[in-house]
Amino acid sequence: MTRSRVAAPAALLALAAVAYGAGQLLLVPPSLGIGWDEAVYAGQYAAHAPPPLFSAPRARGVPLLVAPVVMLTDSVPVLRLYLAVMSSLALYAAFAVWLRVRHDRSVPLAALLFGGCWLSLFYGPQAMPNLYVALAGVASAGFLVLGGRSRLAPLGLAGSMAVMSLMRPSDALVAAAVLAVAALAVPGWRRIGSLAGLAAGLAVGWGQWSAEAVAAFGGIGARLREAGEHNSAGWTVTVAEHARALDGPTLCRFGADCGPISPVALLWWLAIPAMAGVGLWAARRDGHLGPMLLAAVCGVAMALPYLFYVGYAAPRFLLPAYALLALPVAGAVTALTVTAQPGWPATTAAPPAVRGLAVVVAAGVLAHLALHGAVAHRMAAINVKVREEVRLAAEGLRARGVRPPCMIYGESAVQIGYLIGCDSQGIVRRFGERPAARVSRALTRGDRVVVVYGEVRPPSYVAAWPGGDLPGGLRAHFAP
Repeated sequence: MTRSRVAAPAALLALAAVAYGAGQLLLVPPSLGIGWDEAVYAGQYAAHAPPPLFSAPRARGVPLLVAPVVMLTDSVPVLRLYLAVMSSLALYAAFAVWLRVRHDRSVPLAALLFGGCWLSLFYGPQAMPNLYVALAGVASAGFLVLGGRSRLAPLGLAGSMAVMSLMRPSDALVAAAVLAVAALAVPGWRRIGSLAGLAAGLAVGWGQWSAEAVAAFGGIGARLREAGEHNSAGWTVTVAEHARALDGPTLCRFGADCGPISPVALLWWLAIPAMAGVGLWAARRDGHLGPMLLAAVCGVAMALPYLFYVGYAAPRFLLPAYALLALPVAGAVTALTVTAQPGWPATTAAPPAVRGLAVVVAAGVLAHLALHGAVAHRMAAINVKVREEVRLAAEGLRARGVRPPCMIYGESAVQIGYLIGCDSQGIVRRFGERPAARVSRALTRGDRVVVVYGEVRPPSYVAAWPGGDLPGGLRAHFAP
């Protein structure tokens, strides 16, 4: 292997990572306001606001990721820029592992294909776990393959699995099961160090999650049950919901209208397994079937719980599958666009049919990038508008003198509380007949309590409280 052959794919991968970061900044403006889940994660270690309620399914990976920023500043644009850089570095680091497996241009192409997905672009600058689970999955599969070639590979496997288990322990468990079976089944990957790395990485996230379960949720079993209820867990089929959400919205739950299935998005979705199959065929021909098959199986396995066990759909849940399947898909693109095949001299032009196929495949890659860029831009515009209304409401409350110690309760309460430094508790569909326990404690302490609402009917106990409209469309009632 010459230096030029190694350097070219590495340089292309760096270029793909830079393009990914630039795409985020172009399509998802740093002015995008903070979302509910983001406010929960960022608020855990924020210096300017109390930590919001941390529900049973969540894990501490994202709070740890954003802690260096939120402990210093409450600026959401600064957080966006930080996460755009971190996600771009993570993309490069994850796929760089595969340059040791395949020294060709399919690896940077896989990074480009995955980075060009609207989900990767949209969530790259946001404080959400799924992108990092996806990239940790890519790195983990690569380190397992390298276990027989490098003494440091088990350490890399432990580190990447630790990241995954801190972000989403359940996803890490599925990935670890697939990787462990592969490590035991394939002689070249059968290393004690690899199995130890898997176990050590899982222990990091699951250990923290379990300790928190005992301390804050009444035990591991109680937290698992509460997490299952929160996620509507149980045998189900949400394939149709995921199909309708391929081009948005970001969540098909709580009565959200997911809209019809987009034929263009569905065609793209169906092309993934088809192209992955071609990629596996090509990998078998050039001696890389094992690694590519591992990536494909791991990706499919990580998608199955969200298609058949979680009772609602969110497109971001499938990010790990898209990331891992990008490797055999990119292998297919590379194989189909080669203009010199075995038996054809390098100086001989390929037949017209082969050149035509190469053009079609290249056009498909460009169409993929254009389609997802357009969807990312549209989803960002929608969310900029919605979250700007929340920011305006927060400014309105600040103008009315709402300052810590305070409690915001109701619609968009978690985001508003994060922005103005208040404790918070959000609602989704309705208020309870009585104030929530967290709100009652705030009233007892004498904190300034504000109930905010828009489309949801306000609770009856605020009827006598003074209130009024807030900028952006929400209304508020203030506890006397």
